[in-house]
Amino acid sequence: MVKLDIHTLAHHLKQERLYVNSEKQLIQRLNADVLKTAEKLYRTAWIAKQQRINLDRLIITSAEASPAECCQHAKILEDTQFVDGYKQLGFQETAYGEFLSRLRENPRLIASSLVAGEKLNQENTQSVIYTVFTSLYGNCIMQEDESYLLQVLRYLIEFELKESDNPRRLLRRGTCAFSILFKLFSEGLFSAKLFLTATLHEPIMQLLVEDEDHLETDPNKLIERFSPSQQEKLFGEKGSDRFRQKVQEMVDSNEAKLVALVNKFIGYLKQNTYCFPHSLRWIVSQMYKTLSCVDRLEVGEVRAMCTDLLLAYFICPAVVNPEQYGIISDAPINEVARFNLMQVGRLLQQLAMTGSEEGDPRTKSSLGKFDKSCVAAFLDVVIGGRAVETPPMSPVNLLEGLSRTVVYITYSQLITLVNFMKSVMSGDQLREDRMALDNLLANLPQAKPWKSSSLEMTPYSTPQLSPATTPANKKNRLPIATRSRSRTNVLMDLHMDHEGSSQETIQEVQPEEVLVISLGTGPQLTPGMMSENEVLNMQLSNCTLHGPLRVLKSFLGVESMRAD
Repeated sequence: MVKLDIHTLAHHLKQERLYVNSEKQLIQRLNADVLKTAEKLYRTAWIAKQQRINLDRLIITSAEASPAECCQHAKILEDTQFVDGYKQLGFQETAYGEFLSRLRENPRLIASSLVAGEKLNQENTQSVIYTVFTSLYGNCIMQEDESYLLQVLRYLIEFELKESDNPRRLLRRGTCAFSILFKLFSEGLFSAKLFLTATLHEPIMQLLVEDEDHLETDPNKLIERFSPSQQEKLFGEKGSDRFRQKVQEMVDSNEAKLVALVNKFIGYLKQNTYCFPHSLRWIVSQMYKTLSCVDRLEVGEVRAMCTDLLLAYFICPAVVNPEQYGIISDAPINEVARFNLMQVGRLLQQLAMTGSEEGDPRTKSSLGKFDKSCVAAFLDVVIGGRAVETPPMSPVNLLEGLSRTVVYITYSQLITLVNFMKSVMSGDQLREDRMALDNLLANLPQAKPWKSSSLEMTPYSTPQLSPATTPANKKNRLPIATRSRSRTNVLMDLHMDHEGSSQETIQEVQPEEVLVISLGTGPQLTPGMMSENEVLNMQLSNCTLHGPLRVLKSFLGVESMRAD
């Protein structure tokens, strides 16, 4: 009987071991799939953000970037190749990985270095700002990256805005480190997209339905929109009292329609305040708390800065271009609707500046029809509450259990970042953090990192992934130079141009290579692969209220267990 029981026990133990091993293999395969999908997500996000930066570069700074150049750059980004860092850096990858890891974990040093670079007028400062967001913090996809970047923004408020003589003008200029990083962060934040969609979708759709006329409130511009025959038909003889009266009636009608539209936007803004992103609320409240302590700044000016930050960098861009933010995807926006959206955005910004001397005097009649506290009430909700020091954690973490182990950065971005830090170190603007930066740079190799010959042959060895790194004056001007030469050299020049263009075409098809540099972190803990002793110790250490005996009972599934 005993032998039979032992045999049955051995059989069950064998079956249980086979089952456990099978489940472990399944968990390992699932974790491998998760890691592979996460890696694909990181790379897709890197390319998408570079495409967005390239698009903004074309729209905002079209004078410095031609459409052909931006289209060529977009095609290169589509063919981006990700290669292991050691293939380009060799044994130096470890040193640079440690440098990037320690720099990433020191938000204060990053903020102080960016401010020092701006004070030293470093030409690559803007490029480094984009590298910090896209590479060091991986477009803030992971929660730990978001927390680090929020701390960088908080230190930038203290080091940059607080120390400025006119922080509001610096903020509205949009070229400082804080403005650029806040714009990049708010554009890619998932909770921000949810808030903008919930707030703006309905009023924008209503505006698109009522897009028959341009809601122009300037009488002179209103008249210019009509031909002389149309002016006479609508308003009568030009210069007469009836003409001026009819024009004013149309202006008043457009103002009334605009006021109704803007009131709808403000109503939806107040209605959806509950889903305003916690991270943006935290950084705005940190700005209000920090700048309110500055003696030379009045409370009203600090509130105006917070309102500018919310409207000029977050809400109004989404109002004017809703399709870029995913708010409107199936409804076309014609020229009339676009103009009316711009009018709404302009009025919202004017409402934010109510009471200041910077307001547009032409909109005073329109602004007088609004409640002066309409925007102030929204701001009170955002900056209200207790301002905690630590950044808020998102309640929903879709990448829980994953941590960042690599950095995606191009060779040119890496060289630019290292040279920027060395230039800041050699300057006299860095004070308290000089020792920390010196320790970081001391571990880097003195020589330039090794670079393979394949990358040297590409025409994109210089930084190509930020708006400030590819000025228009770097374009090939050889065809222009040949115009002033003698006719005897034209055929030779054309032959040389043909050979050069063919070589350039061959080089252009080579994709941009992005280095995948390991941060040198330890191996990730694979979910579901902990040993039984580790699980027991974790349960015993985390739960002390009910005692270790009850924890052991709950883990083992024992219904009753008597204590001695």
